[in-house]
Amino acid sequence: MLHASPTLPARVRLTGARFWTADPMNPWAASVDIADGRITAVDAPPRPELPTITLPATAVVTPGLIDAHIHLSLGGQTLNQLDLSTVHSHAEFESRIEHAARTLAPGRWLRAFGWNESHWGGERPTRAWLRGAGNTPCIAYRMDQHACVVNDAVLALIGAEPCPAGGEIVRDSTGAATGLLLEQAAWRLVNPRVPIPTVEDRRAALLATFQHCNSFGITAVGSMEYESDLRDTHDYLRTNARAACTVRVIATILDRAWPVDFAWGRAFANDELLAIAGWKSFIDGTLGSRTARMIAPYADDATNRGMLVEFAAEHPDRLRAWARTVIAHGFSPSVHAIGDEALRVALDAIAPEDHARIARFEHCQTMDDAELARMHGRIASMQPLHKADDARGAPVRLGQDRMHTFFRFRDLLTAGARLAFGSDWPIVSCDPRLGIRAAVTGLDLNGTPCRTDQNLTVDECLRAYTSGAADALRAPALGRIAPGCHADFCIFSDDPFACHWADTLPRIMATIAAGTPVYGRIAP
Repeated sequence: MLHASPTLPARVRLTGARFWTADPMNPWAASVDIADGRITAVDAPPRPELPTITLPATAVVTPGLIDAHIHLSLGGQTLNQLDLSTVHSHAEFESRIEHAARTLAPGRWLRAFGWNESHWGGERPTRAWLRGAGNTPCIAYRMDQHACVVNDAVLALIGAEPCPAGGEIVRDSTGAATGLLLEQAAWRLVNPRVPIPTVEDRRAALLATFQHCNSFGITAVGSMEYESDLRDTHDYLRTNARAACTVRVIATILDRAWPVDFAWGRAFANDELLAIAGWKSFIDGTLGSRTARMIAPYADDATNRGMLVEFAAEHPDRLRAWARTVIAHGFSPSVHAIGDEALRVALDAIAPEDHARIARFEHCQTMDDAELARMHGRIASMQPLHKADDARGAPVRLGQDRMHTFFRFRDLLTAGARLAFGSDWPIVSCDPRLGIRAAVTGLDLNGTPCRTDQNLTVDECLRAYTSGAADALRAPALGRIAPGCHADFCIFSDDPFACHWADTLPRIMATIAAGTPVYGRIAP
C-alpha cells in the first residue's frame, strides 16, 4: 500500500480534475472547496487567498465509495486465516490444511475460509479432508459463510447436541456426520465454540481492515456486526484510536434472539464516524449451498427448495413483529433474502410495516415477476460481484427456464427500485471496481457472459456505490459532492467512464476521508 500524503490544509480547493458529483441534474464539476472536513462549495468563483491543489487533468474524482453491505469484523479476522478461495482440487485442499497446521501456533484452532466446491467439480469436503490438522480443532468455511466443514476434534466438542432448526448436520449413508454443517448448524453449534481472538488481535485486524478498504477508494461502509464485536470497535475507537478511523462505519446489528433488546442500540451515541442504522435477520441461505429458499425445487436437487431460517422459520408472525419493532425503535430492518420465495416471505412480512420504505432487502439474487413489481420505491441492497461468482453455477442450480429471475439489476431500476451496491466481504473481494466490472459487462468470473440484458452503465453503478448506498444507510451527507457533505473522495487516475471494463480496471490514485488523504499521494 502507498503511504498517504500529508494532511491537506484545513481549507483548500481541489481543481484540475473532473469531479463526478452523483447529482443527475449537475453531474460534473471543475473544482471543490473543502473546510474542516466538509465540502463548502462546488465550482465556486476564484479565491486567490484559498490554497489550491491542482490534480492531474486525466483524473476523475468521485464521492468516496460506500460498501453498503460488508462484514468488517469478520473480514478483519480472515486477513489472518487460511485462504482457500484459490484451491481447485481435493488434493490441494488437503495440502493447504496440512501445511497451515505445521505452522500454527500451539493452542490455536486452525481456521480457514473461502472454499468453493464448484472449483473442483462439485464434491463437498468432509472431515477426512481436514486430517492434516491432526488433533488440532479445525474449521473451514465455505466462501459464503453459510456452510463449514470441521474435523473430528470439533465434532467431538459438538457431541450429541441436536441440530437446531434451520440447519443441517450432513450425514453419510451410515448416519455418521461427514463434518459438513449447513446454516444454523454451523452458526449455533460451531461458532460459539471457536475461541474469540484476543483484544489485541481484533483491534489490529480492525485497523488493517480500514487500510484495506481505503486502498479501493472506500470511505464508508454499511457493516453487518454482532453486538459484541461492535461494542469492542466502539470502545477502541472512542477511547484510543479516533484518528485511525479512516472508514465511516454505519452498523447493522445481526439479530439472533427474540425478543430483541434495543437498549444498547438506542443509547448508542451515533456520530460521523460510528453509528447504528438497523437490525438484520436472515430469511434463508445461499444458492451455492442450495439453502436459499426457492418457490420451486432446485434443478439439480428435485426434492430440495432450500431453507427458511431464524424468525422466518420460527413462527408465521414473528418476522413481521420483528420488523414492526425495529421500525418503531427508529431503526432500519435489513433482511437477507437470496431465494425467490425468501424475498416473497420478506416482502409479505415487512412491506405492510415499512411505510417509509427504509427496509433493506439484502442480496435479492433471484426474484419472481410478482416480487419485482412490489420492489417499487424499496431498497435492493445487492452485491454485483456475487453475480459474477454465482453465475457460473446458477444455470445448473436454477435451470435455464428460471435464469430470467437471476440478478435483475436493469429490471429493478425499471421497476423503480433503489439500488445500493456492496460486496459482502469477506465472502468476495470488497474492491468496488470488480463489482462495477460485473454489473457493466455481465461477465462471470470465467469471462462468460450471463444475463447481459441486465447490464448497467458506469454512471448507474457509481450511483449505487455512492448516493444509492448513502440513502440506503440513511446518511445524506455521504455519497455526493455537494456543499455540506463530507469531504470524502475517491480519485481515479484513469477515467472510469472511458475504461474498457472487460479488460482492465481504472487505477485509484488516492482516497480522501474527511479532507485527509488516507491512501495514495496528492501533490501539495
